[in-house]
Amino acid sequence: MLGVGNYFWRLIPGNPILLRVVQTAGKRKRDLFIRSAYLGLLVFFVIFSLFTTQGVTSSQSLTDLSNASRTIFRQMSYLQLGLVALLAPIFTAGAITQEKDSQTYDILLSTPLSNAQIVLGSLMSRLFFVIALLVSGIPIFSVTQIFGGVAIRSIVMSFAIAAATALVTGALAMAIATFKVGTRRTIFSFYLFIVIYLVGIWLLDKLPYFQVAGPKTAGGQASHISWFTGVHPFLALRVVLGDPTYQPPDHGLLPQGTNVWPINWYLTSPASFYISFTCLLSALLVIPSIVMLRRLAQSTTTVRTWLLTRLRIVKSDRTRKPRTVWQNPIAWREAKTKASAARASALRWAFILAGALGAIVLLVMYASTPALPGKYITPNSFDPGSSTLFIHGDTTYGVRPDVQVTLIDERQGNRTGGIELLAGHFEVRSFTTKLTPRRTRQIDTIQLAEIPRRLSASQVRSFLLGAVMLEFAVILLIVTNAAASTVTREKEDGSLDLLLTTPITSRYYIWGKLRGLVSFVLPLVAVPVFSVAIFVLYDLVRRLSSSQVNFQWIVFPEAIFVMPPTLVIVAAFASILGMQMSLRCRTTVRAVMSSVGIVAGICAVLVGCGQGLLNAGRGGNGPEFIFSGFSPFTLLALLIDPYAVAERTFGPGNLSGGAEARALMFVSAFISTAVYAAVVWGMYKSMVKNFDMTIRRQSR
Repeated sequence: MLGVGNYFWRLIPGNPILLRVVQTAGKRKRDLFIRSAYLGLLVFFVIFSLFTTQGVTSSQSLTDLSNASRTIFRQMSYLQLGLVALLAPIFTAGAITQEKDSQTYDILLSTPLSNAQIVLGSLMSRLFFVIALLVSGIPIFSVTQIFGGVAIRSIVMSFAIAAATALVTGALAMAIATFKVGTRRTIFSFYLFIVIYLVGIWLLDKLPYFQVAGPKTAGGQASHISWFTGVHPFLALRVVLGDPTYQPPDHGLLPQGTNVWPINWYLTSPASFYISFTCLLSALLVIPSIVMLRRLAQSTTTVRTWLLTRLRIVKSDRTRKPRTVWQNPIAWREAKTKASAARASALRWAFILAGALGAIVLLVMYASTPALPGKYITPNSFDPGSSTLFIHGDTTYGVRPDVQVTLIDERQGNRTGGIELLAGHFEVRSFTTKLTPRRTRQIDTIQLAEIPRRLSASQVRSFLLGAVMLEFAVILLIVTNAAASTVTREKEDGSLDLLLTTPITSRYYIWGKLRGLVSFVLPLVAVPVFSVAIFVLYDLVRRLSSSQVNFQWIVFPEAIFVMPPTLVIVAAFASILGMQMSLRCRTTVRAVMSSVGIVAGICAVLVGCGQGLLNAGRGGNGPEFIFSGFSPFTLLALLIDPYAVAERTFGPGNLSGGAEARALMFVSAFISTAVYAAVVWGMYKSMVKNFDMTIRRQSR
């Protein structure tokens, strides 16, 4: 029994690899700075929320304070899970290549440590930092208990979901490293897979086809979850936080044939299922790694080469035509060689085609109707000369000059007007007629409504916004990864030393890198711009063919002027930041992890501040629109889905339609573009100035 106890003690609590990391992690200034920044961000968010939340004032009741505390806890939980989803890949993706790069993997295998000690020690040592961050945030979350309104169970489940997410991320990284399918490119693919999974499942969750009806709320409003809730951390957290419109069904409300285990557990308790499922999946990833560790380490064949051998796929000699090089060959190399590789070219075209095709499908579904109603009118149905109206499915009627037209709009409220409302494509709900002395019937009153589409305007805006944000996030990941490896790659293969012996100056070298990276990403930036442009053109045609009052754009038309410079300059900022870290770091892995973490952290802070300003706005033209241009994701949300993001400004209660707010956004977008350009130029000048000194310092 003593031997068994000692074995399990040395497996995790007394694991030498874990103990080494725990003892040395507290002494590193970098880890101290990251922990301080994490806690500082949480503290700043709490203080910012206290000042911007309307319920936290001295004149409010305890109920209002409790509701405000619940709102702050909900926002903090989403922020914590987002930070864990960001930091966990950063600290665990290093397992893919770090041991191989530092040449300590073979030495580690030659020690008396067992396979389980090596795998579990490496896994827990990489998760130690993330778990430490979660534990350090408990006192800050306890602040929400001051006003009440937050259950202890909600706090525990929130931390459990975040820890389970970090665990499965680390287990996946360790499995990739053990089975030797990981390269430096795999680190980027690892990030990309996590981003696409989180955003893609979140978009699919909005489709009615995948939704499962839940219980009705106290106000009689229907609630639902989806078939993806139990496998998505943010959707499971949404259930834990008690969103009244997103509640799982009871056993009696389950669809027919689903009230069997484990389907009923998956649907009725998605949060607990997610935690259990991720822990089980982590075990399934770790156990094969333990069993196969040394066997795979002794083999020189990787999974990729084994598959190629089995499929009898061999590389043949290839020839290609000579290509014209730009005036700056470094810029040409960065722009063209990254896109000319077979794998990169396939992914590049897949991204472009998928984005363009998705936008076209959305447009077609919005422009088409499942079936025309029994009675409807078109823009050409009303003839002003003869004052007649042809109703499809009925006949032609005369129209009185003082006809009362009611346009039914469940979202913005009914509108009443005259014959000017007849110039549109509407369903005829009802109408009354009067008999004239000539024995003809004239319409006295008529009620019209929008013809239902396959996708409503709000659904299209939501899907388009999600797609554009996903595309922009992927673009930032691609350009940051490429920039972070652009200098370290040349350090590792020794080509940088050769370049430094040529007449190429640091200014020429760095400017060529920056120009090439921006040129490389321009075709990708065109995808979200194209997606928005086709909706603007469709709305423009619709607007010219209709004299409809209070016309609502799917996307504000100024988006096609604001988005290109904004997306390009933000991509340039991510490029210069990645190049800065690539110059300072010695290895590609560290440069990529640091660059992605910094870029994602900056975007998260800007989005949080922008959302806080929008929530604190009073429906006017306040600072939320003046500073919106500095947060690119907030600006995209205001341009594509303003009626949901800033309902108090662009909703039915604002008679001006938010014209002044749109003008402020337009001006602030170009001002922020100039500010980002100035920052990029300043970082470029700093890199040029310190280039030689940094290279000499690293050569020691």
